[in-house]
Amino acid sequence: MKKALIVLSISTVAAIFTFLLIPSDESPDIQALTDAMLEKKDARLTRLESVKDKAVQKSLANLVYDAMFTDGMELDFQVPPRNTAYTRAKLTRLDDYSSIDELTEVFLANQIAGTTYRDRSCIWPRQPFTYPFQHQLTWSAIRLDNGETTALPSHVSGISRNAEIEYSGARNAFCYRKSLDPDDPAPVSLVGEFSARLPQKLVQFDFNPSNIDQPQSKDGYTVTLVEANDFSYAVEVSSADGAPLTLDSKDMIGEALDKTGRYLSRTGTRAGRPELYEVSDLIVDDLIDQALDGTLTEAQIDQRFDDMQSELNDKHGGRFHKHFFFSGSVKIARITLPVRDAKQAPFKRKLDLPIRNLARRQPARSVDLDQLERIPTFHPVYNYSIKEKVDLTAEEMKKEIGIRQNEVSADRKYSAKVKLYYPRVQSDRFVDAFDRYDNPAPGQIVFFNADGAPIDVPTDNPDYYQFMVSRIEYNPDRFPEKPVRLSATVPVVTTPNLTKKGYKKNSLPDGVRIVDNMIVIDHADFKPESTNDRFEKTYLFFAKSADQRYLSKVTDLHYPRTEGPGVDVTYYNGLPEVFEIWYRGDKKVVEYQVNLDLEEPAPLE
Repeated sequence: MKKALIVLSISTVAAIFTFLLIPSDESPDIQALTDAMLEKKDARLTRLESVKDKAVQKSLANLVYDAMFTDGMELDFQVPPRNTAYTRAKLTRLDDYSSIDELTEVFLANQIAGTTYRDRSCIWPRQPFTYPFQHQLTWSAIRLDNGETTALPSHVSGISRNAEIEYSGARNAFCYRKSLDPDDPAPVSLVGEFSARLPQKLVQFDFNPSNIDQPQSKDGYTVTLVEANDFSYAVEVSSADGAPLTLDSKDMIGEALDKTGRYLSRTGTRAGRPELYEVSDLIVDDLIDQALDGTLTEAQIDQRFDDMQSELNDKHGGRFHKHFFFSGSVKIARITLPVRDAKQAPFKRKLDLPIRNLARRQPARSVDLDQLERIPTFHPVYNYSIKEKVDLTAEEMKKEIGIRQNEVSADRKYSAKVKLYYPRVQSDRFVDAFDRYDNPAPGQIVFFNADGAPIDVPTDNPDYYQFMVSRIEYNPDRFPEKPVRLSATVPVVTTPNLTKKGYKKNSLPDGVRIVDNMIVIDHADFKPESTNDRFEKTYLFFAKSADQRYLSKVTDLHYPRTEGPGVDVTYYNGLPEVFEIWYRGDKKVVEYQVNLDLEEPAPLE
């Protein structure tokens, strides 16, 4: 059985299972809809038990589960997100380059293949950034030093293998299934191909949620917002002149901005008109009827869906319909489409990447700095993660620390919780998320009843409540009175004295060298103002380009000495011109006050 009612993104599948398990207070009907969905699935499976043709029975059972996931998507479209999360615009990196062609060239030129195995029996490809347009990057073979090649298995995700090689999607690595002997031909490069239908330009459409059924036409496209709610929207795309579209649904870049102008993280997508799923669901029951009558074959199942798809194509041909789901309240729905010539040939590039030796080095008496491993990636790729604030002041904390209640949690020892979310700041590089908040002192967490009076519960008894990492977990059912408000003073660890010192290439500190795209630090000579230890970072270093922009890191290597400190080598996507050191400085604890009306926790199941 090859047909499927719907293809779901991983994030969407996860969201569906979340909603199956946790009811939402903001959507009172969702539990009833979930129960009905599961009852329909169980009723269909019960009917299938009487089907005598086991092959048909198995194929139809798969369709039943497909239909359940489709129904789950409908619930996903109705249930508001519990949390707001942000991301960067998908096309941000286009601002770094003069054109789509240049961005593509940088993406390809900075590909590397590396191994951390001395015998090179495991090889992983690494991309300099996420390529923003639909493309294929496939690896077909490993080239050996005798000129022969070892074929690689087909790979998308998960695990796949052939006689010699296994691919692990989780590790994104190709590994020989048998250890290589010293006399075996050695792997020297990874062979592949990049293919994409590159846009000649991009066209953007912005809608607000009130623009339902108000089409916009630009550059040969007509886009209509056909559905919208607070956290999701659906659009339909057609050709402005009726000509065949030169895109498919995967080319559609759907984004959303909230009222602050920030981009919301996308939680899932669904391609295809609602009618497709409605008709598909009806077909499942009809096919089960035929199977019970003994008049259905596996070939007829496929044919039925082929016929349905053809009918819908005839009815809605030339139009694409797609839903986008987001983790926050949508103020602007943004669709970006590629403009291409219908006769435009795909762009293709063969890749043959030398396998870089990134295995741990053995200690040596001396390190020859002129014989270091080279990983040339001279084209600049910039580091966007350093654009945040250094840290928050006490006043900023009042507005920017997020507080969320009763989020989904696998640990249900406590039926309710209040969690604090510190925004991303530069000091995160020195203060681990587990160390951002200190434990409040006894008496600094107080629960109040409906009359506004403090509830008398022991402060040292975790049966009632406890502070864990960044959250206050509590059991309201164990309190002598129902808690309706919380007051807490939480100590927050900050680094307000973080300082930065930059050194140009011609005036570097002792022990520091810049060689091509490498920063080399010989710790025998480099003496920072403060020193790191195994438990605490007090300084970090970064590389900047000639235009004072932070470069993204490729990887780093350590060359140990048998006596004394070793040498660290960090490789960058681009040519460093400035070596910058960040010193953490002294930490400071700020008292953050929580005053919160408590929400009802979700009932335990």
